[in-house]
Amino acid sequence: MNKDVIKTVDQLKVYLNTMKVDSDLKSDIIEGLAQNSMSLTITHHVLNLIDWNNPSTDPIRKQFLPLHSEYLPSHPQSRIDSLSEKKQEVSSGLIHRYPNKLLFLSTNYCPTYCAFCTRSYTVSNDTEFLKKSKLEEAFKTRVNNLVKYLKSNPNISDIVISGGDIASASTSMIDIILSAIINIQTLKTVRLATRTLLFNPDIFLPKTQLFELITKYSSRFKSQGIELSIQCHFNHANEISTTSQEATNSLFNSGVKIRNQTVLLNGVNSSHEAQKELIHKLISSNIEPYYVYQMDMVTNAEHFRTSLKTCIDISKSLTGLFPGFHLPRFIVDLPFGGGKRSVYEYDFYDDKYGVYWFRSPAISDDKIYFYCDPLKYLNAHIQEQWIRKKSISAIYNLD
Repeated sequence: MNKDVIKTVDQLKVYLNTMKVDSDLKSDIIEGLAQNSMSLTITHHVLNLIDWNNPSTDPIRKQFLPLHSEYLPSHPQSRIDSLSEKKQEVSSGLIHRYPNKLLFLSTNYCPTYCAFCTRSYTVSNDTEFLKKSKLEEAFKTRVNNLVKYLKSNPNISDIVISGGDIASASTSMIDIILSAIINIQTLKTVRLATRTLLFNPDIFLPKTQLFELITKYSSRFKSQGIELSIQCHFNHANEISTTSQEATNSLFNSGVKIRNQTVLLNGVNSSHEAQKELIHKLISSNIEPYYVYQMDMVTNAEHFRTSLKTCIDISKSLTGLFPGFHLPRFIVDLPFGGGKRSVYEYDFYDDKYGVYWFRSPAISDDKIYFYCDPLKYLNAHIQEQWIRKKSISAIYNLD
């Protein structure tokens, strides 16, 4: 067992005792784990970034060790697979939603699990709350299917290699994937999605196997006219440690582009100041601020969601403070497979029921997609209607 990773409640209790965590708070954390959609796996690096003098309000603790008292009932429109990825899966772990983009799931695992994971339907081990849908085919079979699909769909120019987290795959597995696709000339961009620049940044430092592999392939892809980049995930400035910065600066100096995507999380980074501080630290770490996602409508993660208006207001407040190329796009990934849209691109907002209506021409010319605000922002009698009627169709008599 990796001594730098906590995977059992008993191990966590020992750590919390070492940190002298109040007994009531410790119980709240342990009870929260039983309700979590994600199994317990957390690196000591992440644990040591938490301010254990103020753990109840700490933005890192909230993401990985949510309290039982923080959970809220899920919105009736929430789903475990909120983005309908399984419906858009063309083969095991291969998701084709957009005409020119492809998502390849390399693994079901991460070095640490985020309690708000949008892919909780498949990532991590089974929990008391949720039985997971696992990748059905062997790794090499899935890579072969990936290559065949790319060759038969020359319109695809961009691929995201994700999971789980690519850092949970061995370097040999990443090598197999990249070597398999490097000669597909229709590709223009290849993105490696990882949050391990937070979870365990040591493995991205110079002279490590992963650093050498990424920088080698970055040069090789570039010679083929293809950009190989890293898509990282930091939600709060406190997550970017000096080791993280050493890793990102070294990758940048070796010619590797790094872009960050953030999830807007209630009580974690849902303020102008938190987002501004994060952007400043990303820029100083040679990371391009790329996306800020409105939190997906994932079952069992309702306490993390804000209203869409909160997201829009933060976006407006940041405009003009940074050069345009350093200002992230604030987006919503529409439920039921509607894809990414700017938070400003809704066609209609029903403030009574907290429903935003979107169209997504790249996905479907005439279908309407809905994003719903958390019930806590609505009047009590409207909340009761949602709980009773449960669906958009029933709310609007669309049946």
